[in-house]
Amino acid sequence: MPPTLSRRAVLSLTFATVAGLAVSACGSDSDSSPAAAGENASGAEPGAFPVTIDHVHGSTTLTQAPTRVAAVGIGDADVLLSLGVIPVLVPVWKGSVDDGIGQWADASLGGADPIALANATSSFDVETIAASTPDLIVAVNNAINESTYQQLSAIAPTVLHAADQTDWVLPWQEVTQRIGAAVGLPERAAEQVREVEEAVVRARTANPHFAGKSAVLVTVRGDGSLRAFSPSAARSQLLTQLGFVLPAALSTRFDNALYFDVSPENLDLLDGDVLLVDNYDAARERLTSLPAFTNLEVVRSGGLVGLDPVVSDAVSMPNPLTIPFVLDQFVEKIKRTPVGA
Repeated sequence: MPPTLSRRAVLSLTFATVAGLAVSACGSDSDSSPAAAGENASGAEPGAFPVTIDHVHGSTTLTQAPTRVAAVGIGDADVLLSLGVIPVLVPVWKGSVDDGIGQWADASLGGADPIALANATSSFDVETIAASTPDLIVAVNNAINESTYQQLSAIAPTVLHAADQTDWVLPWQEVTQRIGAAVGLPERAAEQVREVEEAVVRARTANPHFAGKSAVLVTVRGDGSLRAFSPSAARSQLLTQLGFVLPAALSTRFDNALYFDVSPENLDLLDGDVLLVDNYDAARERLTSLPAFTNLEVVRSGGLVGLDPVVSDAVSMPNPLTIPFVLDQFVEKIKRTPVGA
């Protein structure tokens, strides 16, 4: 078994209600000691356990509050932190950080140093998860097959997304409530959902001119194409909630897919009111060398919004910590375009 690594030592390395939760009312004792890694600050809510959570590979029954929670799904650690639970392990993604903790979550970590799980979105080391000695594994926002589930559940009770959902296309509200149920904090999770939804509604109400305007978020690929995301993709959910729609020419291209790759010769499909580009500075030189890009009306009119690496990461994993962080960034940047005038 490889040695246990702290997150600082590792340098390589989705408005719905929760479905499939059957809760039996049964009182439980709570630990009111200060939060440490894997623990929540105020203990489980009364009647939270036992709880049975149905998921894509069966069901998981929890009889008491976990004290050591390993987050394996992307953004699942943020949900835990928003509930006051500090995970003992966090998944690492490639982007603005290499330790699995985004800038938006630093203040919630309280100085704790979770183990970092490398390659969390592809093939990850199950032994690293075992080394964190969890009593609950949260792998909701991840693509976990049956074989991997069996390995994880042999380590600790494991919670996944619902059977009727598709990997990476999860309503953040349900992810939050599912994780909240697993750690004995369903009411706190519901409150988190309400507060964030209300913030989005306030932003939309304060900016009625966004409604019906066209916007699309893209990433730049190595082959020169631009990957545009559908309204159901994580990166586009907030734009949709703010009232934006896809450019008309692009709206019919997804065919139920999460994204559509736009070749350099078809960049006019992206023309609309606002064009948001992930990690823009890294792609700036390549994009500005393409006349088809610089000649887009949305670019020439000032509708281009470049996102920095931190915001780009946050927008890819909507949850109660990232959405408020991204919301302010999106609104302020879009208000500087003609749409915000």
